Amino acid sequence: MNFLGIGGLELVVVMLIALFVVGPVRLVEGARTARKYMTEIRRQREELTQMIEEAADIEGVKEALDQDGIIGEIRDIKSELESFGDEAATISDDIDEVRNVARAVKRPMGYARESMRAKKSSDATRADEGEAKD
Repeated sequence: MNFLGIGGLELVVVMLIALFVVGPVRLVEGARTARKYMTEIRRQREELTQMIEEAADIEGVKEALDQDGIIGEIRDIKSELESFGDEAATISDDIDEVRNVARAVKRPMGYARESMRAKKSSDATRADEGEAKD
């Protein structure tokens, strides 16, 4: 039997010395604590191994995409979308400017009343046409 480079007889001697130095109660508690730490270390090692494997898989996918030229196409599409966003911002600014100019235009006196009357008469005409169809 070989445990951590120690043979069976050597392991028994180490355990007897630990029993005399620490005592039976603390030796059992120490063994439980050591077991808990070993379990935690094993779990963390497995998680680390899994993360490394996943990272290697991601790199493989990136390489496959790069070989197909897909990454370059994605970058091109991204740049086009960014340029469209810039153009949309410019158009939005132009619309705001037109609105400000339209608000600044002085309308003749009574313009608002006439447009309201025209709207009301067109609404009434539509209502009459709707009743006639029924």
